[in-house]
Amino acid sequence: MTEEVRQRLGFALFIALALLLSWIPISQFIKDLQPIRFVRVGGEFQYINKEEVKEKITPLLNAGYFSVDLLAIQQAVMSLPWIDKVLVQRVWPNRLELKVYEQQPVVRWREKELLNARSEFFKPTNIEDFKSLPVLNTPNGLQKEFLLTMQEMNQALSEHDLELIEFRVNKRLAWFVSLKNGMQISLGRVEPLQKFMQLMNTLSILGKNVRQIVYIDMRYPNGYAVRWRKNTKINW
Repeated sequence: MTEEVRQRLGFALFIALALLLSWIPISQFIKDLQPIRFVRVGGEFQYINKEEVKEKITPLLNAGYFSVDLLAIQQAVMSLPWIDKVLVQRVWPNRLELKVYEQQPVVRWREKELLNARSEFFKPTNIEDFKSLPVLNTPNGLQKEFLLTMQEMNQALSEHDLELIEFRVNKRLAWFVSLKNGMQISLGRVEPLQKFMQLMNTLSILGKNVRQIVYIDMRYPNGYAVRWRKNTKINW
């Protein structure tokens, strides 16, 4: 190695060491030069507590405008149960803007969690406030398929002034439906959707007598069995 090469190498090492030693003061200087002074959180909030969002992001704002980790802020806010999506961006010269989208529950999942319209689970601390939502109870992995079926069934029931409050599918894939008026319907596991539609086609024949039914068993090949309320007199 020649003397000239040694000098160049030594100079390069010197520059590298100088940059390394100066990195901390430079980063601190940049942070102090352009701190984040304002944070705007936007969105339509029904269940989200803005104070919880603030608590999540405050420790991450010390990095300053140029070096703040937007992904870390997004992930911190996403950890809150009612958050569906978060968009984070810098706004010159010293502001961050967060656009927060709230989860929209459509059904309860086994009465312990909630499902949104994309069949994604989330579990808020105030789940007891959602007892009015219908319940979907199916084997794991089938919630998306059966959520759509549940919504179609409820639409069909609404045409007869009936409302579904629980749709249960057991491990053997047998279907069971509970209605708001107390009626229960057993559809079995052999072509249950077809049997349900057959039932819908015959409800108009029963007329007002439908209100007196407590249980319908559709697990018959050519008809169904009905259990009436006690002391019911049926006028055909």
